[in-house]
Amino acid sequence: MAGDASGVLYEAVPYPGNPFPQTHPDRLATLAQLYGLRPAPPSACRLLEIGCGDGGNLLPMACTAPGSQFVGVDISPRAIARARGRAQAAGIENVTFEERSLADWQPPAGAFDYVVAHGVYSWVPDAVREALMALCARALSDHGVAYISYNTLPGGHVRDILRNLLKAHVDEAAPPAEQLAAARELLDVLRQAWAYDAELHTLVSLATKMREDSDALLFHDTLSPVNRRMYFEEFLAHAGRHGLQYLAEANFWEMQVGWLPQGLRDGVLATEDRLRREQLLDELRMRTFRQTLLCRAGHELAETPQLERLESLAVSANAQAGVPDDQGRVAFTGANGSNLTTDHVAVIRGLERVIAAWPASLPIADLLPADADLEQRLILTEALLRCYSAALASLHSEPAAFGTSAAERPRVTPMARLQAAEGPLVANLRHEPTTLDDPARLLVTLLDGTRDRAALVAALTESFGGSVASSELPGWVEASLAELARSALLAPS
Repeated sequence: MAGDASGVLYEAVPYPGNPFPQTHPDRLATLAQLYGLRPAPPSACRLLEIGCGDGGNLLPMACTAPGSQFVGVDISPRAIARARGRAQAAGIENVTFEERSLADWQPPAGAFDYVVAHGVYSWVPDAVREALMALCARALSDHGVAYISYNTLPGGHVRDILRNLLKAHVDEAAPPAEQLAAARELLDVLRQAWAYDAELHTLVSLATKMREDSDALLFHDTLSPVNRRMYFEEFLAHAGRHGLQYLAEANFWEMQVGWLPQGLRDGVLATEDRLRREQLLDELRMRTFRQTLLCRAGHELAETPQLERLESLAVSANAQAGVPDDQGRVAFTGANGSNLTTDHVAVIRGLERVIAAWPASLPIADLLPADADLEQRLILTEALLRCYSAALASLHSEPAAFGTSAAERPRVTPMARLQAAEGPLVANLRHEPTTLDDPARLLVTLLDGTRDRAALVAALTESFGGSVASSELPGWVEASLAELARSALLAPS
């Protein structure tokens, strides 16, 4: 999005699009509701993605929200052509793609409920960065939310050590393939040279990670002509000049302090100013990257999420419940290792219902007993907010249903079938990237809702050409459908 030069670079080294769950309107709407806004529902909203690439993030959203309208803009003709082709192939009609430069495009005022700019802000010249923030301010509806990701300081200083060395020794006029080869060769040299000193371990680890980055990431991030890192306060000042204010981080758990030792945790929490506290967390974490949500400055936001707001949301949890101990306490453990232990009966029963419903989300109000008083409601919502803070559970602005493996004619979305035909990465119905092996990919391409078990087995038998015993296929199909259902890939019948 940085102008003609940027367009040429992305034509030379395409950046394949992926689904980013943190950019989904459900995530943005949930956080907006928690802090006091009245955002548009994800099922009936207008979303603009700046720097949409080949539609890898936008198309799965559009496919699962037919009542919403989606627009993607990008400066790369190649990316836009591919995005349009994929939309046509998948039959997705509620999305449009435009080849645009931010420097010369102004959408109608208030035209979008959500604006997403992932991987743009730090990597464009100052004038385009200014145009991006101005566009967000112009395009957002009154209670709209803008998502902008960017590289931050002070953690970015460490990455700049390697970037500056690479930029000094890699000829940016050389063809991209030569630049990438030279960069990886230099990173190998640096890793070997720095191994003598244990104090350089962080740089060695970072050089190793950069060495293993994909061509697209290494070329467009580390070797990018522009890579602007800034302090959180500087970013907020820029937003403020355009009438925008800080709402939250797209990953709610990144705003928490539970990872700190108790003494430091208390000190951070004693910092009353919310924005100063966020800057302090950047310094303690040495954060290198933020995914910040902005809204219009005229709204009075809550300092912290209010528990009563949770009752209008839904919750899901990919977790396990332990066996009650001799005091009736149950430990719940999330897929990421986070945990919550409680002896409160309503909380235990509520979380057990949520876990059993996975991957579906349940309205939080439905988890409350009909005769629940204020104290009981607050206990449950406080427990759910703690789960959300630790990423043990997810909150949602709307409940969502998913397909089950018991469906007579199971199906996935047209976009999932298209992605499975293209490669191993598929977006599930939670907008999360899911990697499939080749047999599972083949099965997914067949799940258009027209085939029962017998038809699926017949099609697979023909495709496998005798490489798999036909007697094994029915059992494999059942097991695979169960796994696809748990991975949130099967659509409701």
